[in-house]
Amino acid sequence: TKQLKVMIAQRPGFTAPTLLARQLATLDQFYGGRVSLHVITGGNAIELRQDGNTLDDKDERYARTSEFLDVVRLEWTSEKPFSYSGKYYNVENGFSQVKPLQKGGIYTFVGGGSDAAVEVAGKHADTFALWGESYAQVRDVTARVRAAAAKHGRPTPRFSLSVRPILADT
Repeated sequence: TKQLKVMIAQRPGFTAPTLLARQLATLDQFYGGRVSLHVITGGNAIELRQDGNTLDDKDERYARTSEFLDVVRLEWTSEKPFSYSGKYYNVENGFSQVKPLQKGGIYTFVGGGSDAAVEVAGKHADTFALWGESYAQVRDVTARVRAAAAKHGRPTPRFSLSVRPILADT
């Protein structure tokens, strides 16, 4: 196909951000700029531990996600080697010659309902993904994401609302 877009879901903490950035940039080149990234920080600590992710604190996982996306974006956009020093990631002279076709980097989705998730979305998301909730809850979270994006000098991200109806006799 020449039109189908590909969304890659990724959990920070399992793949080095520089490596993931290069892998996604390669796929984006191959697919003609039709790749997007959905960052899944994860809310269930027990499930995450089953995969070897030992950060139990959700706010800490979102802090790591923010650093992860800082490094990914630098790898996609930097025209010269860069260094990054954070709590979770340290990169010395990182650089990729392979860049995404999408200028500014690959389109990124972020979700979550906590204050930490909203902050990460405000800083990094092109689209904020949320679950189908009441109108009041959706209004509240979208207002919080808009405010977080403005705080970071970014445009308001788009919003994606997922609804999963369960049809059954009871």
